[in-house]
Amino acid sequence: MGYFNRHELIINWLEKDDRGLDIGCAEGISTNFLLKKCKEIYGIDPSNELIQKARKDYPHINFKIGCAEKIPFKDQMFDAVVMSDVLEHVENEEKSLEEIYRVLKPNGKFLLTAPHKGLFSFMDVDNYSWYYRKLLKIKTDKIGYQNKHRHYSLEDLEKLFENKFYLLNVYRSSLILLPLILNFRLLIRKIFGEKVEIKMKPYLKTLMDLDFSIRFGKFSFYVGVCAKKI
Repeated sequence: MGYFNRHELIINWLEKDDRGLDIGCAEGISTNFLLKKCKEIYGIDPSNELIQKARKDYPHINFKIGCAEKIPFKDQMFDAVVMSDVLEHVENEEKSLEEIYRVLKPNGKFLLTAPHKGLFSFMDVDNYSWYYRKLLKIKTDKIGYQNKHRHYSLEDLEKLFENKFYLLNVYRSSLILLPLILNFRLLIRKIFGEKVEIKMKPYLKTLMDLDFSIRFGKFSFYVGVCAKKI
């Protein structure tokens, strides 16, 4: 179910009978999870390899190759759009939000989770490789990882949402356990290999869930928002 209970948070904000779109769906695990609430769910991702795997594993879901800046669906098609840990990776935030606004029905919901600009945001494990590649001038073909992993304050999101969405709910949580554990997992993977790290995931997930369950306000490492189309 992913790193921690961000998917449960999104599920709680969805309405029954929603037609939803999962942007950055990867191999479709989280998209399939959203069917617990949505009557119909679609998923897009720019990776052809991941989309092919998603179609194979979840043939009951409509998956398409696509990015947030150019969503391959018609206007006002969805009741809800989910963007879980994706906005920080996109090339163009403004264009992505314009597209989300376009495909949402009037009063549709935009559900977002992203890294928060909190006390320990400097410990973001995804940025270590970015700094390393930048220092050594190494290029990567991995989609969404060419740029630095962004973090957002509540004020940042409100500015991005201006004239498009207004906030209904905000959930800021996790402090230091989450970044510590993700860094620990990276260390284990580098020293002992991916198989050992995978075996440890279920035990570490309990601690991450605990951290995610506690609200730390402006100091938080993580933010989730539920917004409505204006």
